[in-house]
Amino acid sequence: MAELSKREVRRRGIAAAAQAVAARDGAEAATLRAIAAEAGMAPNAVLYYYGSLAEITAAAVEASSARFLARLAEAADPAMSPTVRLAAVISAGTTAGLEDDTFRILYEYWTHSIRDAEHRRIQAELIRTQQATYEKIIADGLQTGEFLPVLEPAMIARTLVAQEDGLVMDVLAGTASSEDVLDLVASLASALLGLSRDTLLDHIGSLTLSHPGQ
Repeated sequence: MAELSKREVRRRGIAAAAQAVAARDGAEAATLRAIAAEAGMAPNAVLYYYGSLAEITAAAVEASSARFLARLAEAADPAMSPTVRLAAVISAGTTAGLEDDTFRILYEYWTHSIRDAEHRRIQAELIRTQQATYEKIIADGLQTGEFLPVLEPAMIARTLVAQEDGLVMDVLAGTASSEDVLDLVASLASALLGLSRDTLLDHIGSLTLSHPGQ
């Protein structure tokens, strides 16, 4: 892997500073001045590396999105059976971003996608990748005979992603636990794919025990 240029190292440091401020104090508090202070720089020096505050926040969100998707890809191990892979991806999709501030940063800036084209692009790519991950698992489960879907695979995949997105917000807000969310998403997936809910939850429980950070 090529060594990063000094400029890229500095840019990543500024994006990390934006993540730290947003996670600790909220997106509204992540002003140019606050990010610069977190990075140990003057505000005008920060603008040497990024053209605007919007560019900085987009970089921070994209880095968090990439981190989450890397964990999702790791969970979707093709060596596992479709049912076990489904359990792993449900677990990763609802809890992996809670290990650090990944989910919090993504949700802090979610509303920016309504107004900002770059944030909208990042959000759309995140959803597309999550959905494609579920669609591949469902297709494999159909092939092995493990799944008996009641809807089109694409519709099931999008439904599961939407359910996860809404419920993770409840966890961040403190109105639901990770266990509640895992139970609800697993119950929905089981109903949509003709699976035993208890079997799927057992797989999720086993994965949680073997990866306690999730």
